Amino acid sequence: MRKNKILFATDFSQKSFKIIENILKYIQNKENELYIIHVIKNQLLQEKLDKELTKKKGFKVLKKHFPALIEENFFCINGNIEDQIAYHTDKLMVSLVILGYSKKDDFISRFFESSNTKDIVRNLNTPSLIIKSKKSISFDNILIPTDLSLESKNYINEVSKLFPDAKIKIYYAYSIPYEKRLNFYSFEEKINESQNEAKQTLLKTAHDFYNSLEIKNKSKFILKESELSVENLIKDSKNIEPDLIAVHTTGFFSFFAFYLVEHSKINILIKKMN
Repeated sequence: MRKNKILFATDFSQKSFKIIENILKYIQNKENELYIIHVIKNQLLQEKLDKELTKKKGFKVLKKHFPALIEENFFCINGNIEDQIAYHTDKLMVSLVILGYSKKDDFISRFFESSNTKDIVRNLNTPSLIIKSKKSISFDNILIPTDLSLESKNYINEVSKLFPDAKIKIYYAYSIPYEKRLNFYSFEEKINESQNEAKQTLLKTAHDFYNSLEIKNKSKFILKESELSVENLIKDSKNIEPDLIAVHTTGFFSFFAFYLVEHSKINILIKKMN
């Protein structure tokens, strides 16, 4: 990851400061530029606070904890959180947005109020890194579940370009269509024949997909004959030991992706693919 701009949204909590600390450790000796944004959504606060004074006080707090930060790279903005993060992401040509995980009663709920991570991700055209782990930020080993769609292919290629030095493992879980119905209606010989044909077709499609990827990273294709589920992926990831799980959102994968964000203990890279 080189010469990329990173945007982090902070609520000034101690846990968000820990994320800033980990980001600074990650970008040390790398040609990355960190921008920090704090959005004041509360209408009453917007009317009573002096924006410039609030920005100076906010940066003074940040500077005390992180002397390396640059004041020009700090934004204290009034408005809608999703809109402001999306606007500054586009304006600054940010390559990666970093967010703490947010839902009701979560540690950054004070910042996001009625918003949550899902709303912010859906409003962006840039990959978002959702911090779920307390470990240092690392992108050495990336696990990417796929549904073999064009959106998945484009996302894998994009992740590869974003992290060219990472080792990438592509994960595809499959099950034989109508397997239970075949078991009920067909004779055993026909069952085995039909299932085998379906399996070979699925495997050929999967390998064709993997071979069509335009990635230069060291990569591995992991095939699992099981239902694609967050529970199965989390279980399998314990043996794979990735630093990051990268997942796109579109169609069925949107439900899968956000359920994964909620339950994973590993950092998640997520992007809406149109």
